[in-house]
Amino acid sequence: MNSSYSLWRMFKITVVAVLAFMLSAGNISAQTAKVTFSARNTSIENALGTLKSKYGFSFVMKTDGLDLSKKVTVSVTNETVEAAVAKIFAPTPVAVEVKSSVVYISAVPKTIKTSSARTVSGTVLDANNQPVIGAAILTGKSAGTTTDENGHFSLSLPGEDVSVEVSCLGYDTKNVIIRASESNVKIFLTDNSTMLTETVVVGYGSQKKVNLTGAISTVGSDDLKNRASLDVAHMLQGAVAGLNVTSATGRPGQAASFNIRGMGSINSSSVLVLVDGVEGNLQQVAPNDVESISVIKDASAAAIYGARAANGVIVITTKKGKVGKPVINFSTKLTYSPKLNIDRLNLLNSEEKVGLELDLLASGYPYRETKGEVYRIISGLGELNNFKDGGWNALSSSAQSAINKLKATNTDWSDILFRDAFTQEYNLSLSGGSEKATYYTSFGYMKENGNVPNVSAERLNLVMKTSYKVNSILKVGASMFANRRKNSSYLPDSDGLTNPIFYSRLANPYFTPYNEHGNYNYDIDVENDVDMDFGFNPFEELKNTTNETTINGLSSIFDAELRFDDRFKFTTQLGLQLDKTSIEKIADEESFAMRKEKKNHRSNGVTYLPAGGFHKANENSLSQLTWKAMGEYRDTYNDIHEFEAMVGTEIRKTWEEKLYSAGYGFDRKTLTTKPIIFPEESQAFKLHEKAHVENAYVSAFSTLSYSLLNRYTLGGSIRFDGSDLFGVDKKYRYLPLYSVSGLWRISQEPFMASAKWIDNLVVRASYGLQGNIDKNTSPFLLGNYRIENILPGGSEDMIDVSGAPNKKLRWEKTHSVNAGFDFAVLNQAINLSVDYYYRKGVDLIGTQMLPLETGFEMLTVNWASMRNQGVEIALSTRNVHTKNFMWTTNFNFAYNNNKVLKEALREDALEPGREGYPAGALFALKTAGLDEEGYPMFQDKDGKAVSAMEFFKLQEWGFGATDLTARERRELYTYVGTADCPYTGGFNNTFTYKAFELGVNFSFDFGGKVRSQPTYSIVDFDKGRNTNRDILNRWTPENTETIFPVLLSQNERLDEYMWYSNQNEIYRNLDIWIRDLNYVRLQNIRLGYTLPTNFTRTLGMTSATVAIEGRNLLVFGSSYKNYLDPETMSNAYATPAPKSVTLSLNLIF
Repeated sequence: MNSSYSLWRMFKITVVAVLAFMLSAGNISAQTAKVTFSARNTSIENALGTLKSKYGFSFVMKTDGLDLSKKVTVSVTNETVEAAVAKIFAPTPVAVEVKSSVVYISAVPKTIKTSSARTVSGTVLDANNQPVIGAAILTGKSAGTTTDENGHFSLSLPGEDVSVEVSCLGYDTKNVIIRASESNVKIFLTDNSTMLTETVVVGYGSQKKVNLTGAISTVGSDDLKNRASLDVAHMLQGAVAGLNVTSATGRPGQAASFNIRGMGSINSSSVLVLVDGVEGNLQQVAPNDVESISVIKDASAAAIYGARAANGVIVITTKKGKVGKPVINFSTKLTYSPKLNIDRLNLLNSEEKVGLELDLLASGYPYRETKGEVYRIISGLGELNNFKDGGWNALSSSAQSAINKLKATNTDWSDILFRDAFTQEYNLSLSGGSEKATYYTSFGYMKENGNVPNVSAERLNLVMKTSYKVNSILKVGASMFANRRKNSSYLPDSDGLTNPIFYSRLANPYFTPYNEHGNYNYDIDVENDVDMDFGFNPFEELKNTTNETTINGLSSIFDAELRFDDRFKFTTQLGLQLDKTSIEKIADEESFAMRKEKKNHRSNGVTYLPAGGFHKANENSLSQLTWKAMGEYRDTYNDIHEFEAMVGTEIRKTWEEKLYSAGYGFDRKTLTTKPIIFPEESQAFKLHEKAHVENAYVSAFSTLSYSLLNRYTLGGSIRFDGSDLFGVDKKYRYLPLYSVSGLWRISQEPFMASAKWIDNLVVRASYGLQGNIDKNTSPFLLGNYRIENILPGGSEDMIDVSGAPNKKLRWEKTHSVNAGFDFAVLNQAINLSVDYYYRKGVDLIGTQMLPLETGFEMLTVNWASMRNQGVEIALSTRNVHTKNFMWTTNFNFAYNNNKVLKEALREDALEPGREGYPAGALFALKTAGLDEEGYPMFQDKDGKAVSAMEFFKLQEWGFGATDLTARERRELYTYVGTADCPYTGGFNNTFTYKAFELGVNFSFDFGGKVRSQPTYSIVDFDKGRNTNRDILNRWTPENTETIFPVLLSQNERLDEYMWYSNQNEIYRNLDIWIRDLNYVRLQNIRLGYTLPTNFTRTLGMTSATVAIEGRNLLVFGSSYKNYLDPETMSNAYATPAPKSVTLSLNLIF
């Protein structure tokens, strides 16, 4: 507790420090990196003199046509020199060109008009006198044109002097005046070296993209703009090759799961997420605060992060203040999501369900015969025997009328269980600063309502960041991130009935939740136990139960940079993080949940729980302290040799506290509980639990990089990690990790000089050893404390041993190889990156069976291994680029082949292990149709169709017993595919026309399989519940051409009936329930419009954009009939990803 209190004090200091920095930033003078000055009623000559003395510029002028004595009043704030000079001479037009610190000024000659239009030809060249391909030449009076492969262009212009704009990716845009007398011109563009100077966030810093030897994908703010989402994880879906983002549920506030290049470990494949250099999670950051996201996939950059990075790293860089005047950004979104339509579930309507109940009742189907309203009607009128003997016509008119009334009652469960949902989001930020200090602060609020009533997510974010330049060598900064997330949902139960998605599959179409007086009707047919009859009503449950999760997060980062010169700097960073998760579950006395609690705690048939409801609370507090320090040296010699080196250390400590408490006899009004009087000690259960865990980590690391002639680059890194999670045997306490990498920039070789159309051609390779931690393991003896009744009235304290000790337990390791090439042509109009990778995880932590004489069943040990290998492709193209229209495309594709090389399997396991197969391997029992009585047939090893008796070697009159050993049962299964799609990717197109922008993003998954839930049970079929229409297509003597088996009866073929009844997994594992998982999803489509600048300026705004966006509107691909979404086919309880339409407004002041 003292550690948490100390951290809390440090957080309060953080807030004060950040606010102080921001206040100081606001009081700094307005001297900026660009030109800021004012002159009042002074000559042009004096105004230029002010610029010269303040900024050190030299002016060279052709004074013809210029009056330097003219009096002017001018005010310039944070503008370019060209703009400042233009304002000084206004309204006289001048031509301005800046070279280094020299400013050349000349008057623009008066327009010379000719008699007619003309055609001007020209060539656009770079600084080396080489043609620039694909340069756009635009003029306000023409649609413009582009240069060909020789840099030539031809343009129709009016017979007067015309100003044209020449632009090309990779070069500075240039404005040129083509005189009326000119018919052929040469235009020179200056390389802006974007490709050479662009940096990418990598391990503990940034690196020039030109020297990047590893597989790193970056998603910038422009890319994120067209991927609007309520959380960062879903923004990345389909955006990066090799990054797989899946949503197990579309319920508000639920995090997506993701992996990079497949599963890397047997038990723990979590990806390391860093937010501004400190470990965090994707949910703690609001999408509006993200500047860029780097996905680090190979060892060349990830190895430096040590034993947390074997499964890849996601580095989030948040927005920060920039030099310039204050900028206010306000954005808001309103999202509409229509209510769920469950028609895809293909459920029986009332007429079909009543007909099914009548058929089963007439046939004498014995299981739960008394369930279903049809039975209650017929039995209640005393006509059961009449119906079984004479069928429908033997029923009285009263019975027929009541049953027909059931058929006519069709409850629309889509309409009453679900709702239209609205989500609102607001974001406000303020940023700015000077050369001395910058600041950024933002506030965000989001409330997402789900399609299920009472299900919602709420998020509140506050960010404050500032940096302050103390002097010429010292720069300090501070950041604070505060967030509060609150998720509200239904109270879950073990049978899933309180889940509206699952309940909608079970609820009878003729059942109505309210009677004619508005009181609750209780649905006793959906309950599992026929003797429970507790009565369930979904609306009573929503009203009388509560399930809320609240997460309060507060993190702060202090950093300092000591830069001695352009070559050497020292940086240090201190990160503090506190997350507190509170879960509160409440059930009133009048609720299904409380009635089940009382049933589960009975003595002699009477509950010993007090009258009232229950209140259960979980609190989990996680505190983290991270400190790191680094020294970096960078130097260039003779523009030939480029050298970078870094050494550093990192210390991290975490504290975790867990509390659980439960109270019964709870009253919401008084917020009180009552004591429980347990009948005897053996029936007592825990009302309070507490746990405390501390872990510490220490690391030392270094990187080295050398580049020659900007063509050849070699790099390497090494890191030593230590942790108290391991180290009982000291030689396993520390883990050395390393990487080596290199690249060859072929496009810079002399022999490539003639291939001017190739902008960049690089081959690169890397190898490294990475590490991983499985926090769920321990090298020590583990056990659970409990009290065991020995004799009546006596008890004894006991510990159940749950884990054998292993002093040799150590870090997991991953060997990683990556080879790739980058290719850019036609002034980067086409960019292609291809990577091949091979990752082998060794010393993975798994379990190994032990001999019985050891006293332990199994041991946690480093011995498992796994392999991933695959290919990634990333392609971006600039398809069309004219004055008013631009079309760009981004496409990414990944193939991953995963295989578990070594994994333990219990000797008594009845299903195959994954060794030799993917981690997501699915196995099924190969069927061969149905026999003449509708029973499943199976395909034996010779491909012959055999009965279940022969296939499973069932004992005759053995009541479902088999002669097969566990090993032989495993050998009956056939591998049918993997649940993890090996082919993934995404593609998007962005179209810009004048002020309009249209973005269309798709993601796709191919090659996977999914084990869907059986649509009905062939044994113990519960006719009280509704079911899928597949039951109507089951085998009957009248319907033999089907794949769906007959409903089995214990009165026939008893051995097979008992086999399926006792072995539930057998029917579930039939191959008829395996489905293909191939689909393309329209992630989002967004149309934005930027209002005219003249209009927004009159309102005091810099820019204003409105947009409409649709998300998850369409899914194409293999059939997911009977399910709401392809991603939730394996989970009947999951809420699908909702369809939605969003209106957004973004204002910048």
